[in-house]
Amino acid sequence: HPIGILITQLDITDYLGARDLAQQASRTKSEFVANISHELRTPLQSILGFSELGMARGRQHEKLAAMFGDIHAAGLRMLGLVNDLLDISKIESTVGAFHFERNDVRDIIEDVAAELEMLLQQRKLQLALNLGRMPLVAKVDTARFSQVVRNVLANAVKFAPEGSRIDVGAQVQGENTIHIQVRDRGPGIPAAELEKIFQAFVQSSQTRDGSGGTGLGLAICRKIMTAHGGRIHATNAPGEGAIFHITVPTAGYTDTMPAPLL
Repeated sequence: HPIGILITQLDITDYLGARDLAQQASRTKSEFVANISHELRTPLQSILGFSELGMARGRQHEKLAAMFGDIHAAGLRMLGLVNDLLDISKIESTVGAFHFERNDVRDIIEDVAAELEMLLQQRKLQLALNLGRMPLVAKVDTARFSQVVRNVLANAVKFAPEGSRIDVGAQVQGENTIHIQVRDRGPGIPAAELEKIFQAFVQSSQTRDGSGGTGLGLAICRKIMTAHGGRIHATNAPGEGAIFHITVPTAGYTDTMPAPLL
């Protein structure tokens, strides 16, 4: 026989109020960053345009052309930062809605690899794709997923020693997950930084002087993969180099078949 009944009540009014305030603050921050980014893009485009004109007209004056070249390079770096800020604010505020569609991720990887072909040639790098012969189909936002693959491959190119090889493999892991691996032969990532590099404005201590970006690329990649119900993380390869892992659900498509990994 029960001795008694215990009833407890918890007033969560303060909690809900704090949650709403935090969400509003996050939206306000994202809107502010987006507005500032848009405002900066217009003068930056003018700086880039006039610096290109200066380089073209200053070809007969080497020092003058070099100065305009420095202005143009600095403008491109700033535009990259502005674009990254705009990206991250869109993702956080849901302004940049995702449009998921059925796609073979092998096609996305191959398209991005083709985009980077010139950069690979400049650094004498070999890109080895091991994507298998069967489709690897998932529901992805093609533009955003391409952005993730592009960022990871560009990072591999940046850290890979000249003349080395970058390996890209993909397979079905388990029954419903596509696993993509990108491995370089660079210096690797210190163990303490394997998770930190996915935070905004954080760069690996292995980043060479002058080769660093905005520190937002991998943070954006993580937000994109979270929106896909997937994941991105990094490990170190035995011996040398880093491996970036991208996983995304297959969405149960029956024509998604395994392909051997590296």
